[in-house]
Amino acid sequence: MTSASTPSPRASNRTLRRGLRVVGRGFRQQPKALFVAVVGSAIYGVMTVLTARVIGSLTGNVVEPAVRAGEISGAQIWTIVWQLGLVVLLTVVGVVLRRAGAGFAFFNLQAIYRRRVTGQYLRLPLSWHHRHPSGQLLSNANADVEATWNVFQPLPMAIGVLVMLVVAGAEMLRVDIPLALIGFLVFPALFVANLVFQSRMSPRVTRAQQLRAEVSEVAHESVEAGLLVKAMGREDQETQRFAERTDQLRDAAIRVGRTRGTFDPVIEAIPTLGTLAVLAVGTSRVGSGAIEAADVVQIAYLFSVLAFPVRAFGWVLSELPRTVVGWDRISSVLDEQGEMAYGDRDPASPRAAPNGSPG
Repeated sequence: MTSASTPSPRASNRTLRRGLRVVGRGFRQQPKALFVAVVGSAIYGVMTVLTARVIGSLTGNVVEPAVRAGEISGAQIWTIVWQLGLVVLLTVVGVVLRRAGAGFAFFNLQAIYRRRVTGQYLRLPLSWHHRHPSGQLLSNANADVEATWNVFQPLPMAIGVLVMLVVAGAEMLRVDIPLALIGFLVFPALFVANLVFQSRMSPRVTRAQQLRAEVSEVAHESVEAGLLVKAMGREDQETQRFAERTDQLRDAAIRVGRTRGTFDPVIEAIPTLGTLAVLAVGTSRVGSGAIEAADVVQIAYLFSVLAFPVRAFGWVLSELPRTVVGWDRISSVLDEQGEMAYGDRDPASPRAAPNGSPG
């Protein structure tokens, strides 16, 4: 069984560059949809940080006075409702725009390249088809096209996360520099953990993608040549051949799951540890009168909500190797030369029989 090894830094950089070139091709072909997705993602990123600011402000201006007074007025409740409602509404708008734009671009690119690949199949001569198994051709038009453009599902969110991190960094510096320094340690740690996760995950995902194509190829060959297999008494051999491929695919998928299971708790734990550090340092600074309790709530909330979006970087990086592999496989079809040669006889007009009667 072929085992996936960790790629060298040079190979990873080459994969990253080639993957970004494919991403650029997708942006050029679907600029409007991806522009909507990026704008929506930026709105989502800014609103996520502003939600933390609003929660901090409400804690200091509404919740603390209400706790001290032992009661809360209708005006205070209305203040909480409209301020939180406004930022939540704008966040929802950003999420809808991001997902709608990314989904439209993703499925449109799939449709475009499936039509191009199948159109190329119709143009290429029979001699080319004889050299390429039908299962491989099905994989090119289906799984490989999907793998090529699947990166556009997490990509707009990753772009929005960049905006979110910039705004969050500025907001933390505005609130309190010592607490901001904790954030500046946690966010790079999250990014490094995602990079390591990508370097381990990418070869395993790529191997699984290749094995999916091989399973499809073996299955299609066995079904297509079913009569020949039965006539030659090769059922057991074909069953064994298919079982070997499916077992390899199962093992590859298990390795992907184990890698994800190892890194997911680590990536989840980093922002939690950061939140605990913020609470520890923040409590001390609140006790000394340097900051207010609302400031600690705001920073702690930022840590809690940024953990999940930052993982979008890891999703994009883990998709890029599949993007490169898928693009190589479909471009090898699109770059082929040659056309099917046709005769000049019209098949709709019947030929005359030798005795003059219709054939």
